[in-house]
Amino acid sequence: MATRRRGFTLIELLVVIAIIAVLIALLLPAVQSAREAARRAQCTNNAKQLALGVMNFESSNGTFPKGVNEPYLTGLTPYTGSDALGSDQTEPFGPNWAIMILPYIDQAPLYNASNVAGYPGWSGPYMTPGNPSGLTTAPNENLYNMDWCNTTVRSSRLAVFVCPTDPNNGPDAFFYTPGDYSNYPQYAPMDRMKGIPLTNWARGNYGAVQGTTDPDHSLNDMDLIQADPFPGMPKSGVMGLNFGSKLAAITDGTSNTAMVAELRVGLSSMDIRGTWAIGLGMASLAGHAKPFNPTPNNKNGLPYPNCGDGGDEMQDGPVLGPQFPNAGQQGMGFNCGGGMYNSGGQSRSMHPGGVNVAFCDGSVHFIKNSIAWKVWYAILCKHDGIVMSSDQY
Repeated sequence: MATRRRGFTLIELLVVIAIIAVLIALLLPAVQSAREAARRAQCTNNAKQLALGVMNFESSNGTFPKGVNEPYLTGLTPYTGSDALGSDQTEPFGPNWAIMILPYIDQAPLYNASNVAGYPGWSGPYMTPGNPSGLTTAPNENLYNMDWCNTTVRSSRLAVFVCPTDPNNGPDAFFYTPGDYSNYPQYAPMDRMKGIPLTNWARGNYGAVQGTTDPDHSLNDMDLIQADPFPGMPKSGVMGLNFGSKLAAITDGTSNTAMVAELRVGLSSMDIRGTWAIGLGMASLAGHAKPFNPTPNNKNGLPYPNCGDGGDEMQDGPVLGPQFPNAGQQGMGFNCGGGMYNSGGQSRSMHPGGVNVAFCDGSVHFIKNSIAWKVWYAILCKHDGIVMSSDQY
């Protein structure tokens, strides 16, 4: 008599499937953690390469590159300048730090294509953002910035500027795409000579450290020293509006002073944050540390339309507010002001727990979100006089 083979019962099969599911659930976090460790290592290497590019620029020129060159601000002070004056995305300006270090990060052909020599900005008076009717005189249209119009440069996605952890920095991520500003044409980046918008700016994830406040507060390398948040402390970083520091000016020590910090790419193609070739706050300038925006990756800010000054100092309320009412809770807050200019922005990343920051000695540190506010402030400023050790961050 043939022996009958016994198969699996349904219960046994379900138990096996359940065990496999549990094992997968246990392994998945480890796999994800390993992948993030690899992505963070690549991001760290990018920050290191950018820091070396800045340092090699300094070796050749005796100073760090300017965070951005805006010749029309020459002669102004932090008291006579303003957020809008130094941060309006609709007006031309000179090359930023990222353009200037291209020859030092193996991108000499792209640098040569950028026409830095033909980069005058303009000498005329300033145009109020989104309010041309309020002008008494117009800017000198003959002194517009040629490089703004260079499609090759602005649309180039460079691997060294891309953190693989940021899902919004894909190959098709641009600021901004045609038609985005159809309802707000007064806010679009413009070629003022030709009267056409400048589209398709490639994204990046790193900004030069402008200091601890809006860039106009350290305009032309002057410090606007206010009572908050720490009385008597200066605010200037190593690269900002119309200045790049000399090493001798970094009196806190190169190993205690931030040079390049991570930025997150904006929430939409109309969000300027993380645009490597534009030298504006949050596009390629980082650093804030204000009371409402004290440390990296904070989620401050109230839901739109009551967002006030929570999150980054970006006046994009009319455009982004209705689209992203809970931007602050996503770690990408903005100001609900009525204009369209971009000033100080906090360092942000998609890494769990913190951001990568390259220091002026070329080292890269992972700064935790839990860093003490005053320590973070001191890292972002080049001459606050605070003595620190690396175990504080």
